[in-house]
This record gives sequence, structure tokens and C-alpha cells, in this order.
Amino acid sequence: MNRQLKENRITALYCRLSQDDGREGESNSIVNQKALINEYARKSHFKNLRFFVDDGYSGTTFDRPAFREMEKMIENGEIGTVIVKDMSRLGRNYLQVGMYTDIVFPENDVRFIAINDNVDSAVQTEFDMTPIRNFCNELYARDTAKKIKSTFKMKGESGKHLTTNLPFGYIKDKDDKDKWLIDEPAAIVVRKIFDLCANGFGPLQIAKRLRAEEILIPTAYYAQRDGKLYERDPFNWDQKTVAGILERVEYLGHTVNFKTTSKNYKSKKRIQNPPEKQLIFKNTHPAIISEELFETVQKIREGKRRPTATGKMSLLSGKVICADCKSKLHYCTTNGFEARQDFFTCANYRSNMGSCSAHYIRNVTLCNMVFKHIKKMLVYVQQFEETFVRDQMERLDNAMAMSISKAKVDVVTLRRRDEDLNTLFKRLYEDMVSGRITAERFDMLAAEYEQEQKELKVKIAELEDLIENGETQTKDLKQLLANVRKYTDPQELTAQMINDLVDKIVVYAPDKSSGHRKQKIEIYYNAVGIIDLPTIKEDDCIALHGRCKGKKIAV
Repeated sequence: MNRQLKENRITALYCRLSQDDGREGESNSIVNQKALINEYARKSHFKNLRFFVDDGYSGTTFDRPAFREMEKMIENGEIGTVIVKDMSRLGRNYLQVGMYTDIVFPENDVRFIAINDNVDSAVQTEFDMTPIRNFCNELYARDTAKKIKSTFKMKGESGKHLTTNLPFGYIKDKDDKDKWLIDEPAAIVVRKIFDLCANGFGPLQIAKRLRAEEILIPTAYYAQRDGKLYERDPFNWDQKTVAGILERVEYLGHTVNFKTTSKNYKSKKRIQNPPEKQLIFKNTHPAIISEELFETVQKIREGKRRPTATGKMSLLSGKVICADCKSKLHYCTTNGFEARQDFFTCANYRSNMGSCSAHYIRNVTLCNMVFKHIKKMLVYVQQFEETFVRDQMERLDNAMAMSISKAKVDVVTLRRRDEDLNTLFKRLYEDMVSGRITAERFDMLAAEYEQEQKELKVKIAELEDLIENGETQTKDLKQLLANVRKYTDPQELTAQMINDLVDKIVVYAPDKSSGHRKQKIEIYYNAVGIIDLPTIKEDDCIALHGRCKGKKIAV
């Protein structure tokens, strides 16, 4: 590089400030950095001054817009000197800072100056403290990150909201930033999305419907609400956005903390925390979605149903099971099919190449059979609710009822024994230390107590599962009764009705032994399984056995 070009190169005055640096006071402010560096450059007679400023960026990462711009200009030979207030402004990752000061800058003939640290690459010193300063800056960043994480953890464990980005449908209270309020215009859209899903629409179908109705996407809605310009397509709903809304527990009025984490303080990438490491605090803000609707949607989402290539779906998709191989029956259709031609067939059939028979049944036939049975079930349960409940209770034999009652007593006794063993351990250890028993005797007794404690914990877990199962079944039965009351005189079968009432539909292979095609199906209702309807005629081809999915009900 000739002398003239070298003299005309830019002197880069670099400033950086993060939120953590701002806590140290005004000395690190961008205004102060600019004034200090500018005064130094002026007194030192540097020319072609140009500021590069990253305001709000951490020193642990070098992915900063102004720094990247400066780096590119250095590689192009446009910058001859880089001046910063101190080494920490360049960065707090000592390895990367060292790479720039020891490799990148020298290779590109760039002079580096850190004013307050008295660092100047053009001046040779007997003992260079720069690497030590870089390492100390990183220690500071590590310590700051640890303190922030500790504060963040305490706040999250107290049940306060950690997220700064509220779910679509909520807004912060102007007087209390920790308080969430319902943003009603957005909440209407959220409820619409949940209702559509409950009625059989998948995320892709919901997104298409929202686009067709020209409903604003969240970012466009926020821009309109805040009086800002949104230049992209404001109605471009994406199925991922819809799916994300359908999965958010916050719409029940609950706070979910620690949903994501990072591997270390240097990494900005967030990874999903497993459910057991997340904390949920119930009823911390107003709910937009009822628990009943939310659970219905989650159940639908668990058995995600892919639309066919035509976009058509059956109301029963995801609910129909093969009686022989227990696989789901696939819904089959084409653009050339009329509604009466759509059909279900076993997933393991595959044109006689699979491990099962076809179990073929037309969709319209199956829907009619199911709707006919549901209407009779609704009439029966609504008119004879007490009898129905009593029949379900009879399915829970006395031994089971007594075992649940006994389990509640046994759990208390076993927990008390577990606490007593902890006390015995302490006393046993004290006896060994004081010399009242030998170490060999201590080891033998301790091993016995440890084994007993392990067995206790297993028994307690088993009893708690038994109790919880009984309580869950009671809750499920009550929910089924509540759903039954919703449908007094249905005129058509709907996806909402199916999801509220039906657990699964088992289809048997057709029987042609009599010369006529007969096919048996079993309808398993939520919580109770197959319901015995004494008034149903045999020619309905629907099994009415007094089975209950192996479930035990207590009300």
C-alpha cells in the first residue's frame, strides 16, 4: 500500500454499550464514549474520523451490526486505526478479542488503541498486560451473567412473568407492567382459532381461512394498534403461527416460566426446556380460553390429522381404529369422488400387500351410524342421568372402591414411616460417631434402612397413581355429562360433537357369511367406553356390550 493511500485510511472510533454496561452509570454511556474518543483522536491529530456505534449489544458476542461493518472495511483495507474507550468496549470474550488484537488487526496493518487501558499496538512495551485485561473482562461478563441468571431464577420461581413478549391476545397494564390484561380485539381472533380447531380444522386450514377473511396477523395487528406502518402482507397467516397459538398454556390464565434456556452465557441460541424443568403458576391473569376447550384442542392436536391431497377431511379422521391390528383407518378420497364415495381403509392393508385386511367402510355410512348412535345415547343419558351414573358406578366394583379408600390411608402411613427412617439414619450416624455402635453395625443397619426406604417410595408412587387414576376418571365422567348436556337436539354431526363425546370408533372386518355384507362397529365414549343402550335395535349393527375400556369410574 502506497503512502498516500495509507494516510487516507479511516480512523474508526468504536463505541459499544449493553444493558449490563449501562448499570455501571453514565461513564460507559455512548455519549461519554464518543466525547472521550473524539477528544483523544483530535489531540493525537488523527484524520478521517468515523464513528461505529453498537448500542444495546453484549460484549460476549461479536455479531454486532456496526462491528461487522467495521470488520468488513478493515478487510477491504479502508481502515487504518481502531480506537476504543477501553478493551471491554471491543468485547468481553478474551479468545475472540485476542484473535482481533493479535491476528486480524496486525495482518491488515491496523493500529489498535484502547485509551483508558493505555494500549497502543504502535508502541512496544516490555510487559504487555492486554491478554490479562481481556481475561478479566470475560470474568466480569461471566460474573454478571451469573448474577442476572440468579435474579431471573428468583423472579421466575416466585410466579412472576418472565417473558417480555406477551402472547397474542394480551397486553400489559399501563399502571402495573407485571400485570396482563386481555386485549379483546386480538382475543377474539385467538378464540376463533381455538373454535375452528375444535370443529375439525387443522392449522393449515385455519391459516387459509384467516387469510380469506383478511384478519390481521399478530405483527400487523401490533403495528396498526401502535400507529406504525406495516409494509408486508398483513393477512399472511402461517400454519406455524396458528399451531403456536393452539399450544400456549398461557391462554388458560396460567404463567409458564423457564420454557427455554441457553447452554451458557455466551450462547444466544435458546433451546426448549423439558416439561419437568418448566414451572406453571395457575390463575395469574385472565383466561381467554376455557379449560374444556383447551383440553379438547390438545387432544385433537395429539392425534394430528393430515389433510388429504384434495384438502378434504372426514369428521371422524383420527378416531377410527382397526379392530384386528389396532392401527388407524386412513381416510381416502380424490377430487373425482362424490361425498358418498369417500371411504376408510386399514393403514396396514395396502392393496393386499400389508399385514391386515381392508376393513373398508364408506365415510358417509360410518358418519350416519355414529350420529344415529350418539343421538340415542344423548336421549338416554339426558332422560336417565341418575340411572346412567349409577350404572357407571356399578362398574367400579366394591373391591376397587375400597382399595382406593385404603390407598389414601396407606399413603399417609408410608410417608410417616419414610420420615421416621430419615430420623433413624441421623441417630444411627450419631451412635457410630460417639462409639456406641461399630462401623460394621452401622453399615449393616444403614443398608437395611436404605432398602426399606426404596421399597417405601415405590409403594407410595403406586398408591398415588391408583388414587390419581380414580380421581381422574371421576373428573372425566363429570366432563362427559357436562358435554352431553350441551347437545339437546342435534341436527347434524359436527367435529366439536365428536371431540366432546367420542374417544374412538373400532371398525371390524365385514362379515359376508350370510350372503349379505354386515359390518360391526364399536363406539367408545370419553371416560366410559362402550355405553349399553337397552333401547337400541340389533339391526343398527353397533355393538352394545357393557365394557368400559378397562377404566374404573367413581362418582
